[in-house]
Amino acid sequence: MNIKSLLLGSAAALAAVSGAQAADAIVAAEPEPMEYVRVCDAFGTGYFYIPGTETCLKVGGRVRFDAQYGNVYANNADGTYTNTRAELYLSSASDTEFGALKTNITARFDYNPRYDVSTLDGNNTRTRLMVATIELGGFTVGLQDSLYESFINYAGNVINDDVVNYGPSEVNQIAYTYKAGNGFSAFVAVEDDGQIESDGGKASDWPNVAGGVKFDNGTFLAGVTAGYDESAEEGAIKARLQGKFGAFSAFVMGGWNTDGDTSNSYAPSSNGIGWGDWALWGGAGYKFSDKVAANFQVAYTDNKTLAVTGNVQWTPVSGFLIQPEVSYTSWDHAGLDDDAWEGIVRFQRTF
Repeated sequence: MNIKSLLLGSAAALAAVSGAQAADAIVAAEPEPMEYVRVCDAFGTGYFYIPGTETCLKVGGRVRFDAQYGNVYANNADGTYTNTRAELYLSSASDTEFGALKTNITARFDYNPRYDVSTLDGNNTRTRLMVATIELGGFTVGLQDSLYESFINYAGNVINDDVVNYGPSEVNQIAYTYKAGNGFSAFVAVEDDGQIESDGGKASDWPNVAGGVKFDNGTFLAGVTAGYDESAEEGAIKARLQGKFGAFSAFVMGGWNTDGDTSNSYAPSSNGIGWGDWALWGGAGYKFSDKVAANFQVAYTDNKTLAVTGNVQWTPVSGFLIQPEVSYTSWDHAGLDDDAWEGIVRFQRTF
């Protein structure tokens, strides 16, 4: 057999094999149509349907950088401090026969080069779960700020609003909130105070109890909250009036403690110093334009602690805030007679 005959025979064999394979070729399936994310506007702006479900999801967060000199939460704390914070927000909602079933999650991450690294696994980052709640039919269970603190709003629109502390934050709780639909609402809650009894290291026998009522039509707010600390066997009551008058807004809030010599969850101490018998907060804000606003707050207690703060809020573009603030505290209690100043600049992007 010569070379020419060998080449022709090989070519014929290859053609036969190729034809057989072509007859048995696998045809790829048509791609399934893509399911685009659908907007869910039943629960507010920003929600979308999780693909393949009837549950709506909202994702958000913020990144913040603070640079400050001094610290009005403590005496003799001059110096430069910085902190970088990231927060992630997740909210879900779906309709049920009992009403909307919702969850809320807030996770916070802070980096501060002056954290006590001996208690933070050798680094300067702190991770905290701030909110983790389930809501259904007016009931809320899980972790969030006490409604004693948040139900009638916190204090003023300033960074250092709680130098004179106005209530407990981040507590496990079971709460029920009733909304009448005409501006009136009320709540009752049982809260874990996290206290350990001194005898035997046992947990507290009973949870704390809080409740409140308010009227809020978006322009005017009047409300009262009260709480009882089971471990301290003391309580406090707090009332607030707030109004908006065009570009101007103002509030006044007062609290009374059942025992001025004992700090409890609902009349917390600052710098180791409680209210005494009572505390007052007041403040005002003015919106000069869509991009510039200013706020002022003053607080004073029965034990002569005075806290004053003011700021300017500049929003050069939507979602981005630049806020310089100056604060002053006068401590005058139990032999402590000192003044503290703080200047801080905050840069914050919210999305």
